[in-house]
Amino acid sequence: MGTITTTHTEIGQWLDRIDTTRNHLIESARSGNRVAAAFAMADARCDLIDSLKDEAIRAKLLRMTDPEICMVELANSPTPDDRIRVCAIAILSGFTPGNDEFAVFGGGKNPGKLYTKERGFRTLFSHLGIVPEVQTTHPEFVPFGKSGKKIWRVGGTASATYQGVEYVVEFADDQLIGINGYETDNVAGISAKARRRILQALWVKVSPILTTDHMDDDDPDSVPVSQSKVIEAKPETPQEEPQQTPEPTREEIFLVTWRGEMSGLRDKQASDIAASLKSAWEANDREAVEKIALEQIPEVTHTRNRDKLERFANAIGDYLTYQKEVQG
Repeated sequence: MGTITTTHTEIGQWLDRIDTTRNHLIESARSGNRVAAAFAMADARCDLIDSLKDEAIRAKLLRMTDPEICMVELANSPTPDDRIRVCAIAILSGFTPGNDEFAVFGGGKNPGKLYTKERGFRTLFSHLGIVPEVQTTHPEFVPFGKSGKKIWRVGGTASATYQGVEYVVEFADDQLIGINGYETDNVAGISAKARRRILQALWVKVSPILTTDHMDDDDPDSVPVSQSKVIEAKPETPQEEPQQTPEPTREEIFLVTWRGEMSGLRDKQASDIAASLKSAWEANDREAVEKIALEQIPEVTHTRNRDKLERFANAIGDYLTYQKEVQG
């Protein structure tokens, strides 16, 4: 039997150290000073990396993420180093292994990534004293573009009030969330994926300085992030006007959301197609995107790469539709 973890054990002292660092991060985020929060995050990262040089700590984290004990979900064959590092980042974020708040995704030749689940995003909001409200529409399985393919479409909204400001994200009309899947999929599972993405978009607006490890996404769905509304709330009592975080543009949100999607492609063919899609997007050439989706992507033999490229093409198509409408 293993030693029970207490504050007097080495791992207990490490957890106390992580708790102190996390509290400092939360205080910095609540201050509204993004520069101070950025420095706090950098200090926390350096401290975390330094702590993981301890072999005893590494052994404990490796054991906790052992697939045989089923406490932490693993996907895409993460390496032992991935399991140690990502689990440590999750604990720094306030996540509890075994509480279905996160998963560890392997990155192939690239470093593994933290995948934050719906419950995990709710934990992040709770650090700032926020209880977000989320609603979704009933999922519908509908045709996508001219390819004849069908995907799930889900609408929804999320809102939260923080430091006197009401933040709202909305997915409606042609900006519905698109999720790859099959007609036989459980609609409750589709709705859960949509709620996670809506919470993710809201978290970007409320506390972008803390999103570094929570934006990479290997979930098999495609999400065009809509331009969200930020509404100033009326405080109940007079107070100093809170410092508002500049609202990210739609393009910034799109880039952040998809920055990890093309990582880990396993062959030159897929990488070349990803580059062509990016070029077509930058040129606002929707026809080129559709042509690549119909003619080149189906030829990719590696299933995971093909799925990634399909999701990327779908998201670009939705984004270009939005741009066209905005430009008149």
